[in-house]
Amino acid sequence: MVMKMKQEEKMINQRGDYLMQLELFKSSWAVSNGFENLYEQLQNLVPLLGRCENPRSTNKKLDRFRVAANLIYDLFNNGLCNKKDHFRKFFGWAPCGFNFHGNQWKRFEEDLEPIFTQIMQEAANEQKKLGKI
Repeated sequence: MVMKMKQEEKMINQRGDYLMQLELFKSSWAVSNGFENLYEQLQNLVPLLGRCENPRSTNKKLDRFRVAANLIYDLFNNGLCNKKDHFRKFFGWAPCGFNFHGNQWKRFEEDLEPIFTQIMQEAANEQKKLGKI
């Protein structure tokens, strides 16, 4: 009987972990509702590897978008294990620790969403002037 209860408890814990992970993947990762299409358009202009062409002049805002998107990806995918210092320098803050829970993820997203939206809008305006969007 005790063994069966432990197995049921383990299954409940695994389900809870699964649901928490599923909720994370349903997250927008700081992309505001209504900006998904713009995000995709900008991502299509970003090279798969390395900086954008002319990152200090004609594509300055697009390269800033690329950096922000990569840092946000590292936060939500790796918990900033790879780029915590860069994240802090870029956004002016970084989460403490590495073992985050659901409410913290949601708060990170809420804090980043207006910043990332502005970065996307600036990159989109730059690319519209260049005729790429």
